[in-house]
Amino acid sequence: MNFFDFGQRDIAIDLGTSNILVISKDSGIILKEPSILALNQKNMSIVATGKKAQDLLDKTPDTLKMIRPFRDGVIADYKYTLYLLKDVIKKAGKQFSFRKPRVLVGVPVKVTEIECMAIEEVLIQAGASEVLIIYEPVASAIGLGLDVLKPEGNAILDIGGGRTQFGVVSLGSVVSGSAIKVGGNYFNQKIIEYLKKRLNFGINISVAEDLKIDLGCATPLVAELITQIRGIDTATGVPKNITVTSKDIKRAMEKPLELIMESVIYALSNTPPELLSDILKNGIYIVGGGALIRNIDNLVFGVTGIKTYIADEPFDTVILGMQKIINNLEMYKDILM
Repeated sequence: MNFFDFGQRDIAIDLGTSNILVISKDSGIILKEPSILALNQKNMSIVATGKKAQDLLDKTPDTLKMIRPFRDGVIADYKYTLYLLKDVIKKAGKQFSFRKPRVLVGVPVKVTEIECMAIEEVLIQAGASEVLIIYEPVASAIGLGLDVLKPEGNAILDIGGGRTQFGVVSLGSVVSGSAIKVGGNYFNQKIIEYLKKRLNFGINISVAEDLKIDLGCATPLVAELITQIRGIDTATGVPKNITVTSKDIKRAMEKPLELIMESVIYALSNTPPELLSDILKNGIYIVGGGALIRNIDNLVFGVTGIKTYIADEPFDTVILGMQKIINNLEMYKDILM
């Protein structure tokens, strides 16, 4: 088989801090699961992965420990990453009749050569026959329908679960970029810290996640949102209910948003003038789960002065771009790492 003859045996994988997505050449997303493992607290043996692990952790959190082996776009724990990816490739293989698939995988801006080699090695050990690598901002741009092969600058802001990256893409490469360990999980942590410090109220991660989704905003809302939550009074240890507003959650999210905007300004300041003029014309595209934060586009526009757009499918932009690549590999072969 010719190297560039992608067929039914080939898949693309988006290795996110929060979720792993798998897509094939001709199908939609064939697998979407939390990128976690559940371990027995007593002997640290692996009990389950993905969706099953999440379900078990929700029901019996005291007896299990959660592991996220793939964080901030790179491998945090090789052993558990290998186990998780073996399971992912096995599950994806049930959709088709292949033995060892060829895998296209995305990596973040600022990834090192050693980190790339580690990702390639663990995928080969997990069951891939070959591994191809693409920068995630480039895949996002392709997923958005932009022509990344042109000598024109396009800007992608990807706010994921474990990190935020900003990439200026031109001629199939990332010309300027930044990556920080600030994402949805950091927002959740700041919400927990804010409620504890300001309101003497304790909540868990799942409640913080709900508050981020239900009330989170990057700039003030015209109509304030309000909800009631249940947690622990940290002064007495007694469970109780309190009312939380969108103003509270906006204050809790201010620091992460400030760090994100600093990273955007840094990358733009290091962008060649001719590409910067393209971005002023074309705008900034926001992808990833953070694209759903209310008014995030208004914040980016207010800080940069550049018109900003939210992707139609922000969670899936990277993986949809990688699907286009494996469908047109001859066209994109020169931009693979």
